[in-house]
Amino acid sequence: MLRSSMRPIFPSLLAGALACAATCATLPATAAAEPLTPISFQAALAAAKDYAADRTLVFYCLRKNAEMLPFTYMIVHFELQDALVKLKGAGSNAQQNAQLAQAVLGNVRFFPTATDEPRLEADCKARDVEQNYYRFQGSFSVPLALRPPFKELTP
Repeated sequence: MLRSSMRPIFPSLLAGALACAATCATLPATAAAEPLTPISFQAALAAAKDYAADRTLVFYCLRKNAEMLPFTYMIVHFELQDALVKLKGAGSNAQQNAQLAQAVLGNVRFFPTATDEPRLEADCKARDVEQNYYRFQGSFSVPLALRPPFKELTP
């Protein structure tokens, strides 16, 4: 009895699977990421330099926070890695990857605790960096891979 009641189910499942396959074959393919162009690569380098300036400000403003100090290098490392994954997915070559790393690492500055720079101190206060960084507000809280043009690239 159990066997005879299951027979009508199999043909209907097979028919449903075939109908699904036919429908899926006619659906448009997912759009591929835009290939990396000289213009988009230059935009990526500019974004990397802006990111480095934002991280420099954050690291200056948080330089006296002993709990944060061990994470500053790790933050730059992981966020740069995420951006490189997206850049490589868009077709970058080894030289472009190196240029991106240099744009970030060559421009991020780290500060000893005792450092006092009046211009950066004024920026810290004007942009309320310490509070806004922990609230994920402001450009200085956005990882490189989530900034244009990286956010449009797919890994």
